[in-house]
Amino acid sequence: MKEFTIVRGLLDNRKRSLIIDDNFIKFENKDQNNDLFTIINKEDIAGIRYGIHFIRGLKFYIGREYLIFIQNKSGRELKINFKLFYRRKLTEKHQLYCDIIDELWDKFIRDITRNYYLKFKNNEKFSVSGIEIAEDRIRFNKTEILFEDLELKQYHHHFMIFSREDNYKNRMLYYLKDKDAVILFSVLKTIIKDEQLRTKEISHRSV
Repeated sequence: MKEFTIVRGLLDNRKRSLIIDDNFIKFENKDQNNDLFTIINKEDIAGIRYGIHFIRGLKFYIGREYLIFIQNKSGRELKINFKLFYRRKLTEKHQLYCDIIDELWDKFIRDITRNYYLKFKNNEKFSVSGIEIAEDRIRFNKTEILFEDLELKQYHHHFMIFSREDNYKNRMLYYLKDKDAVILFSVLKTIIKDEQLRTKEISHRSV
């Protein structure tokens, strides 16, 4: 179990507790003394998205908000967020965000990613973040890309899926906006690496 202290921002400077356990997430996101926490058990986690929203002033960016949304099986999202302005405590706040994300990966996201990968290995069709993953290809918007032709390009806040043979076959997904985009990227990266190794092993076999 790991506990973090979150201060949301200038208008909400109360210290709130975030607990990430092997079996649940517990966040002090309420203000009623008899009901302060929202709890999501591990088996009820149905989706996640996270990222940084940059706050713009009249002429330039004046701050940022770190955002994490965890969805349960009922479709409700637990919002974990905190802001900073004019780079005040930037290093401290950014490290807090990274530590929370790392803990979520260790406790929950890695297991979800592994389960999807096992479905792929068992030749099961499934969808993540609007992308259907089948035995040897992905599908989206009536488009198909074989894994042997699939390329990923990663950026700070999003990533792109595209065909090496036809760059017009592409899809961009944002880690903050698109539910489970971070999971999809990890699953596809693992599959591509696995397929490349498999192809290499086949090509190196003696005839």
